[in-house]
Amino acid sequence: MSCMSSILVCRLRSHIFQLLSYCSQAAIILIGNFSSAQITPDTSLPYNSSVETINNSKVINGGTQAGSNLFHSFEEFSIPLGVNAYFNNKLDIQNIITRVTGSKISNIDGIISANGAANLFFINPNGILIGNHAELNIGGSFIASTASSLNFADGNQFSATSSNPQQLLTVNLPIGLQFGTTANPIHLASQASPDNATNSLGFPVGLQVPHGKTLALIGGDIMLSGGNLTAVSGQIELLSVGSDSKVSLQPTPLGWVFGTAYVENFQDIKLMSRSGIRSVVDASGSGSGNINVQGKRVLLTGASTVRNITQGSFAGGNVTVQATESVELIGHKTSLSTGTESALKAGDLTITAKNLVIKDGAQVVSYSDGSGSGGRLTVNADNSVEIINGHSFIFPGKNINVFAPSAVLSIAFSIGNAGEIKVNTGRLYIQDGARISTESQGQYSPANNQFIPATGQGGNLIVNARDSIEVAGVGKNISEVSGLFTLTKGSGNAGNLKLNTGQLIVRDGGIVNVSSQVDKNFIYSSNDINNLGSSGSLEVSSNEIILDNQGKLIAETDSGKGGNIALQAWDLLLMRRGSQISTSAGKAQAIGDGGNITINIPTGFIVAPLRENNDITANAFSGSGGKVQINAISLFGTAPLSQEDLARQLGVNNTNSSLLDPSRLPTSDITAISQQNPTLNGAVNINTLDDSTNRIPINLPRKLVNQRIAQSCPKAVARGESQFVVTGRGGIPTSPQDLIRSNTIIEPNWVSIKRSNSRNEQDFTLHSVRSINVNSKQSYSEKIVEAQSWMRSHNGDVYLVESAPNSATNTLRHSGECS
Repeated sequence: MSCMSSILVCRLRSHIFQLLSYCSQAAIILIGNFSSAQITPDTSLPYNSSVETINNSKVINGGTQAGSNLFHSFEEFSIPLGVNAYFNNKLDIQNIITRVTGSKISNIDGIISANGAANLFFINPNGILIGNHAELNIGGSFIASTASSLNFADGNQFSATSSNPQQLLTVNLPIGLQFGTTANPIHLASQASPDNATNSLGFPVGLQVPHGKTLALIGGDIMLSGGNLTAVSGQIELLSVGSDSKVSLQPTPLGWVFGTAYVENFQDIKLMSRSGIRSVVDASGSGSGNINVQGKRVLLTGASTVRNITQGSFAGGNVTVQATESVELIGHKTSLSTGTESALKAGDLTITAKNLVIKDGAQVVSYSDGSGSGGRLTVNADNSVEIINGHSFIFPGKNINVFAPSAVLSIAFSIGNAGEIKVNTGRLYIQDGARISTESQGQYSPANNQFIPATGQGGNLIVNARDSIEVAGVGKNISEVSGLFTLTKGSGNAGNLKLNTGQLIVRDGGIVNVSSQVDKNFIYSSNDINNLGSSGSLEVSSNEIILDNQGKLIAETDSGKGGNIALQAWDLLLMRRGSQISTSAGKAQAIGDGGNITINIPTGFIVAPLRENNDITANAFSGSGGKVQINAISLFGTAPLSQEDLARQLGVNNTNSSLLDPSRLPTSDITAISQQNPTLNGAVNINTLDDSTNRIPINLPRKLVNQRIAQSCPKAVARGESQFVVTGRGGIPTSPQDLIRSNTIIEPNWVSIKRSNSRNEQDFTLHSVRSINVNSKQSYSEKIVEAQSWMRSHNGDVYLVESAPNSATNTLRHSGECS
């Protein structure tokens, strides 16, 4: 990842979003001036509402009071541009509960006002359109819904669909919203900015409630088309439900909490742009705000964003996005984000869906830009997570082409630590320059072209993928590679990276990387650029690990000790066409010891074709080489290479030891060397079933060769000669074309080797993936050897042994007798 593009990702407050996308035709109608709109009371209450026009205000008086609840009922309720609908309630009223009993939708493009700190509940089952100029001037929470009725604890309902006059109203608090046979939509396009008020991004607040209050849109399809919602340190709820749904309500000191236990089906939520105007949902503030988005399909596009940034003296609230089908983020600067710019921790960000799609430069971000820690970022996707490509553009003022990847990111910009990322899914697919990354980054100062590295720690990255993880390809400018990363560019340490999956595929330049690196594109503000934190460790547990076409598993450092790599596989490690596993250190020709590589495949194979330059390296520049430990049945195509052999094959002498790089050879090699000091070379230990560590496949004949096999009893076998013994009844077929007779085989009591931790014993469920300690000590203290002889015990049992104590008693040396 180039520094210029990484800085773009880093500075969320400066340049993190871009305006693009279009609104639907349905959303365009929201911005009109509904000159025919009006507020008309009905006659269904014991004390009916009344409306008085005073200048540009519609003053709403009357209604029926029950305790601290005030009920209003209207035949029609719409507010045109420039009109203020003013609820003239008493100051002791806690809840203004308003319904529309007619058949028309509510077009709201003016102002809704109320006295005191009353909450306003507004229900119209026909639908609600909130226009470009709509704004709120109330002291409490605002809940707008297309439900058919509001339910209360005593069993009463305030219904908008019943034609019967309501004679008895309740003093209880509302506990739920009941939808009828149709759940109609809510559309929002508000870009209001009363008294020039703006949200945390500097855009108009749109529809806004006071500090710490709740702003909720609960209906069928929910669409924000260039519309903004703002609840400073409050709660924002976007809930899209289907017909016959029941949504529970519960008041709390921090606002209203909504429950969906009785919702059987959901509908769609869309946040999109309108004529270049983005949609922003923002609960940022001094802390404690929450944002909940829940539907069937949740779509963010056109640089739209949902964000909750902690800016003050309280810990931040959470962002939760849930979908029964999919969550999709499409387009550059489209984002979901939590962060902290203070000493308090940021809130957590959680996405739960069957499928998550992030593409064309969209990002999911958790960050720390203060002393507080970033929040935890969790993705639960039953089927799949797809993160694809990115967005290329010209960096402002630099005339440099920059690639902003589609990404899931957790970043530390300053002294606070980055949060952890955890992904639980069936299949993870990262393609064409996209990434999942936890980073201890820094900040770029364009005034003096200096990079100020962060001192906070990078977060851990954990991926549990039941079926597969596939990382493939590079971005449009080639320097951006697809990958999974934990990295540091400052004195803070990088996090650890753990992968648990059925199959890991890294191909076409993709990378899985834990690293400590200097950003070479900028001038560091510190004089000591070698004061880098350590890279994390990389652990993989998988049935198969496939690296192809420069696929890489890396735990490298520019200075300091290289990270460790531990691979636990059950069947196969396959390396093809320039692939690499490396824990090399001191890549910037600095001090640092190479990390350790442990590859444990006790029931499988390592295959790396000889002439495809696939390397396993634990090298160092001036420090000590690391240790490579391999446990497998066999290795094919690759073998250890000493420093002396490497230097000889490359034609390198002591004066240019920096050229001792096995990737410059066409062969597949295993090295653990110190480039400058041969006395500090590391170790390569290989434990396989046989002594051959460079097994090369041979070409077998394609045609059958006639071989004479004696089926009679031989007289004797001389010492050192071979034997071919057939056991069973009836001998063998006379030729390969003959059928095997059923009486020629006796089923023996075969002895099987128990395959511990086998693929059949794995239980890769979504929320509980079996964790395997790849660093645990294995029982490989004795080398596996082939049996060279056999012995017979006193009771007649035969044992295979490495060598017989007394060769004279070894009956293998003598022929048997025919019976």
